[in-house]
Amino acid sequence: MKKRVFLSFLMVLTAIAFTTAQDAQEILDNHFETIGQENLLKVKSIQATGKASQMGMEFPFKMINKRPDKLKLAIEVQGTEIIQVVDGETVWAVNPMSGSADPIDVTGPEADGLKENADMDGQLWNWKEKGHQLELDGTEEVEGTECHVLKLTKKNGNIDYYYVDADSYLIIKAKSKIIMEGSEVEMESLLGNFQEVEGFIMPFTTEQLSGGQTIITIMIDTVKVNEEFDDAMFSK
Repeated sequence: MKKRVFLSFLMVLTAIAFTTAQDAQEILDNHFETIGQENLLKVKSIQATGKASQMGMEFPFKMINKRPDKLKLAIEVQGTEIIQVVDGETVWAVNPMSGSADPIDVTGPEADGLKENADMDGQLWNWKEKGHQLELDGTEEVEGTECHVLKLTKKNGNIDYYYVDADSYLIIKAKSKIIMEGSEVEMESLLGNFQEVEGFIMPFTTEQLSGGQTIITIMIDTVKVNEEFDDAMFSK
């Protein structure tokens, strides 16, 4: 009798786990269909220009993303250009405001974050192949909008939460928990002003918050796709 009860309990747990994973993947599939992920997969490069707003000041930026996993971000601060680059493997930066115009290697959580941003398809795409785990973490309202909450436990142990609009299946909020210097830090991004570019949809406005306070707002003005960029521009 005890054995039957135990086996039944295991079957219930297995069914719950399967249903949760299935529901999460179904929501994710609807999201990818909504944003035109298949069209994004065909894009070889994206160049975005715009401005970042922080503490009442605006800073123009240019970002170039090229497959596979290459990223170059240049932002102008008080007449000085700060550059961050992912060359496909390593991460480096140039910040004259730090007192040196020489490129330096970037490591740790900052490098990990830039590498993830260099993945044009995002961490949710092919999450299994990337060694991540995905689950549905219930529902929650974001500024009055009912959202499915997808919890992504990444290979490195960091956790991301994606808030998917239950009606549009657009991700309108993302929350990350990362470990920095032994302490857990939570960052939030509010995504908006979604626009279609060459058959796929992307947010043109991102507001980043920490502790409920806005740190920076990023606003994209123009996007160009499939421009030709030499790999040498990503080399240190």
